[in-house]
Amino acid sequence: MKSFLKFLSRNKLYTAIEAVGLAVSLAFVIIIGSYVWQQYAVTRENPDRERVYVPGIPDFPALTYGFPDVITDIPEIEAVSRLCDVKVHPVIRGEQTEVEGAAVEPAFFGICPQFRFVEGSADVLSAPSNIIITASFAGKHNLSVGDALEISEGSYVIGAILEDLKGTIIKPYEIFRNAEVYKDNWQLFDNFGSTTIFIKVRPGTDRKELYDKLEAVCKKVYPSIYGKSFFENLVLSRYDELFFASTDRIFRHGDKATLRVLSLVGLLLLLSAILNYINLSVALTGKRAKEMAVRQLSGASRNGIIGKYIVESVAFTSICFAAGLLLAEAFCPAMNALLNNPDVPIRVIWSSSYLLAYAGMILAVGIISGIFPAMMAGRYNPVDVMKGGYRRQSKKVFSKVFIVLQNTLAVILIALAITMEAQMRKTQSRPMHCNIADKYYLSIYSYDVSGDSFKDLLESLPCVKRVGKSYGVPGSIRVGQYSTTRDGQDILYRHIRMDSTAFAMFGFEILEDYSAPLFNSVWFSDESFAASGFDSEYHDIGTLSRRTQGCDQLAGVFKAFPTNSANMGKDDYAIISVMRTEDISSNSWVIETTGDRKEAARQITDTYETYAKEHKVIDFDAFWVDEHIAQAWKPARNNMRLVEIFMLLSILISLLGLVAMSTYYSDIHSNEIAIRKVFGGTVGSESLRSIREYMILVGIACVIGIPIAVWAAGVYLEQFIWKLENYWWIFVVSVILSVLIALISVIWQVIRSARTNPAEALKKE
Repeated sequence: MKSFLKFLSRNKLYTAIEAVGLAVSLAFVIIIGSYVWQQYAVTRENPDRERVYVPGIPDFPALTYGFPDVITDIPEIEAVSRLCDVKVHPVIRGEQTEVEGAAVEPAFFGICPQFRFVEGSADVLSAPSNIIITASFAGKHNLSVGDALEISEGSYVIGAILEDLKGTIIKPYEIFRNAEVYKDNWQLFDNFGSTTIFIKVRPGTDRKELYDKLEAVCKKVYPSIYGKSFFENLVLSRYDELFFASTDRIFRHGDKATLRVLSLVGLLLLLSAILNYINLSVALTGKRAKEMAVRQLSGASRNGIIGKYIVESVAFTSICFAAGLLLAEAFCPAMNALLNNPDVPIRVIWSSSYLLAYAGMILAVGIISGIFPAMMAGRYNPVDVMKGGYRRQSKKVFSKVFIVLQNTLAVILIALAITMEAQMRKTQSRPMHCNIADKYYLSIYSYDVSGDSFKDLLESLPCVKRVGKSYGVPGSIRVGQYSTTRDGQDILYRHIRMDSTAFAMFGFEILEDYSAPLFNSVWFSDESFAASGFDSEYHDIGTLSRRTQGCDQLAGVFKAFPTNSANMGKDDYAIISVMRTEDISSNSWVIETTGDRKEAARQITDTYETYAKEHKVIDFDAFWVDEHIAQAWKPARNNMRLVEIFMLLSILISLLGLVAMSTYYSDIHSNEIAIRKVFGGTVGSESLRSIREYMILVGIACVIGIPIAVWAAGVYLEQFIWKLENYWWIFVVSVILSVLIALISVIWQVIRSARTNPAEALKKE
């Protein structure tokens, strides 16, 4: 080991490149690996996960309140519980606060035994007047078992305290009530999505048989809707499938696509670092050849030499891994922010299981990194090495192959990084086809719906130009309405209900105006109009009228605005009902402001708070429409930034390897350069000759890399709605940048070799 340390100290450039590349790569591999592992660990939290199912409609794992009552005679079902998700506003010592609340049956905590009680048990919910709170909520408000809480509908007694719901599939509720409190809130077999149902089945239950029996019940209790529109079929999700499949608000959500991308990029980073280590180690094998030859001549076996290289590689990897762990710990907060503050954040964990995994990774990386250089070192005859034979052997094509591989990787990653950046800018410039500037949206959920008085308060503010009523706005549409197309197919529209003031406020880009009455008419986007099969001669919307509260005439067609503001996946079909203000039941307002936006938001907020103190407000939602849409871009933008960072890191590691390999490449050609200089060569001619040889290798790399980059960019862009077009220039720029970067990384070494005194170079032979 002493000889290895001495060798590293004598080759500082190579050592620094290997250490930095491997440590940084391992840091991000640790982060990515921890993230992937911790995401999948959530799916294994429930020990009975393979026996717990949640039935629902497509894309939404929930049904209706009454469904559990009609499945109790299915013999495979051992236990069932509802979960109703409703925010609650308990009054604590005279102050009202907002809390995530759920209503369940006592059986819920038997179905999900991973939730443990600090004090009391689930049985307390047998009395509807009792509630369960979490330990953090109790500590925050200094509450104990037996204390009373006032919550909207009445007074409740704290019957038990539960451990906090941290890092679980189910979101972190703080208050649990008995589901019976919501029995009268919804119709038993309507209000789809209001109730999530947890079913625990007996051991050995066949999933298909269970599905068939549940489907038979659905056909019986939902005869007019099952098999149609939004309830095309029953979806039966197992507990451990929910995290990556659910879009329901009660479940935390993991992004499998992001995990796949990050896993791929992590492997790419690690591969770059390992390739650097292997290739630099092989390049340096010549500098240690005589040491190994002496060892063999002194009695060391070939296997002993190979073992020594592997041990050195594992030791070097261990040091780099330790540095990588510290870097990973430091980078975790920034990574969580770029991952859009995931429901299950990344943590570097120091538990025994993780330490064993770290040790396994060190051994794997160390052995993989060391085995090839070890085999190279052990393949040569020590006598030939002492005669200089190894130096002649080292002039083979290995270094050229590596240079081509590194440049191929660089050109692919540069092209993809530019593609992602250009697509992000394209997304941000996507036209809205309506005026969303200075529009503030405020939606109030209250038992006392007295919207007119609130509207008067808003209109009295000096910052307000006009106020319109609107349930939903461009970029935030809350209601979906099913109807049928001209040829009888089901279609889902995203539906906004607004009054004429709000409609005028947004200034939609009108394409067709059919001169319908101002009120009780429906506007279609051009995309909705085409999808419905309508044209200027036929546009009967009679099948839609019952779903748009009596609006039964087609007003016209407007240019579609983005309903999917993130620009990924597909756009929904938008329609707008223009109604009288008094016919819109929701207490939701669009406020057009003037002057300073910050001051306008403050005045509106103060007005709301004054109003809320005098009314039974359940919840509210407020945002600037343009900022809300920009915020919708953030997850996709952050994911792009994250992948770009990893790509740039991989490019940097590759370039570090190119610098080192160019040094090695120059060294093994130094005697050839010296001989040509003896016979009349100049610094300029030799520099140009070496650069030309190097650029030929870069050209080969571009020929290999660009077709791969074109394919990868096409696959990446497929997921976007408003996508980049005519992006051929990206690949031209990528080639130019790759050539320039490669040239800069090697030119100083080439010139150094060309300037070397021929006598000095030939002495080394």
